Amino acid sequence: MKRTGGFDMDGARKNALLEMLVDIRRVTAHDQTTHSRIRTGQLRQLTTSLYVDAAQWKRLEPFEQEFLRSCAASRQSTKAILVGFSAARVCGVWVHYDTKPGVQVALPSGKPPSAKAQSPGIEYKRMAVPDEDVVNRAGIRFTNAVRTAIDIARSAGERSGIVAFESLLTGCSDDQADLIRQECTATMQRMRGTKGIGKARRALAQATNRSESAYETLLRLILEEHGITCHAQVLIGPYRVDLLVGDVIIEIDGREKLKERPGAVYAKQLDRENWLREQGFKIVRVTPREINRNEVAVVRRVLDMLEEESRQLREVPRLYQPKGPSRQEFFPGALAKRLGL
Repeated sequence: MKRTGGFDMDGARKNALLEMLVDIRRVTAHDQTTHSRIRTGQLRQLTTSLYVDAAQWKRLEPFEQEFLRSCAASRQSTKAILVGFSAARVCGVWVHYDTKPGVQVALPSGKPPSAKAQSPGIEYKRMAVPDEDVVNRAGIRFTNAVRTAIDIARSAGERSGIVAFESLLTGCSDDQADLIRQECTATMQRMRGTKGIGKARRALAQATNRSESAYETLLRLILEEHGITCHAQVLIGPYRVDLLVGDVIIEIDGREKLKERPGAVYAKQLDRENWLREQGFKIVRVTPREINRNEVAVVRRVLDMLEEESRQLREVPRLYQPKGPSRQEFFPGALAKRLGL
């Protein structure tokens, strides 16, 4: 099933969110309307100078709020570079539920400012970020996708690192994936000796180009940790399924496809599942929320389904071969050219 990752946004949505930011450094003293909205709490403060409409803020998804917090922090400063999970929110590198709210930045010097100069709610990372690793878009500075994935893999758990790297590889052909791995390896070689770089190398070695979303990767890793071998992106007749364990199909339900025309989506999904069951397959549907809440319970559901009586399969599963292009737009320039982006 083709979909974006659980926390992905397209460019149009990101631009719409950025339009919500109000920078009071550009508001004149005579603009009584804006100043009144600040005094009455109609504008919510994100940084010293950046605000957003409070009513609109409440309607945003948590990951959209984190995106805006990150962008506001970058626009507030003339030097700060978004790194790690904050850069991921801007450049579309996948993250998942264990990501804590907050903004992560680094300064060109590689050193945090004095405690007095630090802004509340911002974590200043002690890391050097060369210009070649930085993207500047719409007044927002952040590490490119390759550097972002490496930094997440260095500083977070193994799952987070693999999830991040697979967002670089998603949709890519095997040849394109090899080019991306080479770029990641070259960047890590340049960063040799940096804390956690060995963790990043191990995470990259386990990443594949067969995942379509952060939670698909995460669930595959969870199952593998419990000794369950599964295959990602498998073709069964005219359909492509997320994960396959023996004769059990596992589908991760995202929110995006149900937002528009839910009735039509449900009818199409029912036809699909009926056909797959007629071919002898069993189906388990899980949501990101279920994985977040109790991953062991999800594993138990899969094991219980495996224990149910099996039927002869009428359709032979085949591994899907991605053909590209990559969906990532914030690769280093030279790599983007090699990929034909």
